[in-house]
Parts: sequence; C-alpha cells; structure tokens
Amino acid sequence: MKKREKGYVVDTAYPIFFYKEMSPLWLNSVINFLGFETRALGKKFSYLELGCATGINLIVSAINNPDASFIGVDFNKTHIDIAKNMAKELELNNIKFINCNFDSFLKTNDMKFDYIVCHGTYSWISKENQESILEIVYKLLNDLGIFYLHYMCFPASTSLIPIQKLFNIVDNSIKEDSIKSVQISKQLFYDLEKSGAFIDNEKIESIVKTLDNSDEYLAHEFLTDNWNPLFSSDVHKMVYDISKTTYIGSANPYENIDNISVPSRIQALIKEIKVPALKEYVKDLARNSKQRVDMFQRNPKILKSDEHIKTINKMRFKLLPNSPKTGEIIFKTQIGEIKASKEIISPLLEKLSKQIMSFEELLKLESFKNNPIFLIETIFLLMNEGYLQIVSNNYKEVNTRLVEKFNKKMMNENINLEILSECNTAI
Repeated sequence: MKKREKGYVVDTAYPIFFYKEMSPLWLNSVINFLGFETRALGKKFSYLELGCATGINLIVSAINNPDASFIGVDFNKTHIDIAKNMAKELELNNIKFINCNFDSFLKTNDMKFDYIVCHGTYSWISKENQESILEIVYKLLNDLGIFYLHYMCFPASTSLIPIQKLFNIVDNSIKEDSIKSVQISKQLFYDLEKSGAFIDNEKIESIVKTLDNSDEYLAHEFLTDNWNPLFSSDVHKMVYDISKTTYIGSANPYENIDNISVPSRIQALIKEIKVPALKEYVKDLARNSKQRVDMFQRNPKILKSDEHIKTINKMRFKLLPNSPKTGEIIFKTQIGEIKASKEIISPLLEKLSKQIMSFEELLKLESFKNNPIFLIETIFLLMNEGYLQIVSNNYKEVNTRLVEKFNKKMMNENINLEILSECNTAI
C-alpha cells in the first residue's frame, strides 16, 4: 500500500475522535445565540462532511437525526471501508459514505446541503484541495446553510512547525510505513531533547505532550507534505472570496464573548479596532490560539430583537453526568482560570441536577435576574467545560435500539463514547 496520496497519509486510519461542536443542534444553537436565523431541525435536512475519516461524527448525528440525510467524503479508502462497515452493522439507512477526492465529488454530486463541515483536514492539504472544499460550499450550500471549518492557526501552532518538519523529512527519507516513520521520528526527537537541543524552547513541554498521542494520530498530524497553520484573516478572506459565505463566529461558544475569552487588559483595545479581520487576528494573538472552529453562513439573516429573545428563552439545558452538582467551579479557559463562586453557581447547578430547564427559567434565579448576558456567559463556560448541553426538541423520535446498539459497540471496542440523544450528541 502506498503511504501517501497527494501528499497526505493513506496507509493508516485516523483514530476515532468525536467533536461535539459538529452536531447540527450545537451549530444551530450557537448561531441563534449570536442573533442569526437558522433552519429548524425538526424538518428534514441534509448534512455533508468533507474529510470524514472513519465517520464517527456522522454516524452519531445520523442516529440522533433519523429524518435527515448524511454524506461523508474521504479519499482514504481505509477510512470509508471502516465507516461503511459500521453504518451497515448499525443498520443506518440515512447515511452514505463516498470514497473520492473533493474535486471528483464537486464534479459528480448535485445534491444541496444545509450543513457542510470540515474538521482536521483544511490545514493538512494543498491549496488546490482547500479551494475545492470552498467550491463545494459555494455550489452546494443552501441559503441559511452553515459551513463549519476547523483549522490550525497562528500564533500557537508556530512551536510545532520545526517538529512537523523533522517528522516529514524522516518519513520522506525512509521506505517504512507511516507508523514506523512516526516511531523513528519520535525517538530522534527524544534523543535530541536529551542532548539539550531544545533547552531554550519555552514550548517544549507542550510539544512533548503532543507527542504522547497515538502513533496513528501523529501520522496524520505530522507526516503530510502540506502541513500549514493559517492566519484567520487569510482564511476568512479565502472563504468569502470563493464560497461567498459570511463569517458568523466560533463554534466554541465562549470565544464569542470577549469578556470571558480575552484578557481583561486587552478588551478595551479590541473594542477600538474597527476592521473585522484585524480584530479577529488580535483576538488570536491575545488568546495564543492554536486551532479555530469557525462558522460561516450562506446569506445570513439577523433575528429581530423580540425573535432573538424568544429563541434564546425557549432553549433548554441539561446538566451532564460528569458535572458538579453544587459548590464553586473553576473554569479552565485560554486566558486562564475563571472562578464561579458557590453563591452564584450552586443554585443553577442544583436546579439543573434535578431537571431540564429553559433559559427563561434559569433567568429567574437570583444570581441572573435582569442579567441575561451574565447567564449566557455562564452557560457558555459550562458548555465549554463539558458540563452542560442544549436539549433537542426531537429526541423522542430517535430509535433507542440503534442508540443501545451503538453504545454497546463502543463499549466492546473500548471506546469511551456513548450517544446522548436528549442533546443530539454523544459524550
């Protein structure tokens, strides 16, 4: 088997990772919070993932949204075979996996989509493939459709550039498979470290932590010929120029509020910046951003004030099993720790630990009365920490037999993941 195709690793499968931010409900809810209209999830919708790997995110969403249709595209045949086998075993009939490159899909597919997502791919492929992704969005995304794009960004990815180059040179100079290349590269890195090569490198601890990941992950992360962190300003311009979609915000909800995602001493400076691209890049600098999960929309429509309030008030929230039920919480964020005192957070946790509650109901708690922004900030921090999720209005339509079958399969394969249909996700 050949090691690469168009510079990208194809001789080993990407490990299973689930990203909650790719769920249709999550994307809709964050965009609604930001004041923009989305299509209703209760109706049939279509969802496309470009670079779907072994399909775990699509399969979870297909189970949680039985009336919707899902397509996954990946040019690694191993990935598509694994995804197809899992979908067949689970007897899913609303999902299709296609083994082809993006350019071929663009030329042969004429189906339109309400969601197009791309995670873990854009910064690892050639500019030509990036342009194909954006051409797909331009041609196939419906009005109000959401385009989710994950990519490596500056400044924090800078520290990994020389390490990736080390791995890439080793891989290009030997005939071993990708996993063996990773193992040889890691050993060389550790030998260099012991010899003092990185003694002045302030980021060495985080680099070492990155290399603790599985060999399969590191093969896909570091062996590509097109490893390329990007500036958000360049990405946003390229996305708009080709796909004609508008940047809305981050799929990490708390990053949309400067008060909880940007150091306080920089917030006043950012408010004075009028150029959107410059403002967004300054935020990356302030947060020392390493990756971004950006949301774009085709012909976005701003919700009227009363409709915006109504939409948020109707949102319901569920406390997840791993969440504290009382006491203070210290949130870990890109700008450091944010402490929520017991007096403020405990009443909310205690209420949610007993029942699902709407935003309107939570707003009646003493700590948040007449202060919806404070409640939104708290909810976003809880979501970011993995303590809270938004509840789906359609979860009763989900086939519980499929959920049980999926959860049992994950358990049998020692994968720590189970579907939570109430929230249109998995945890």
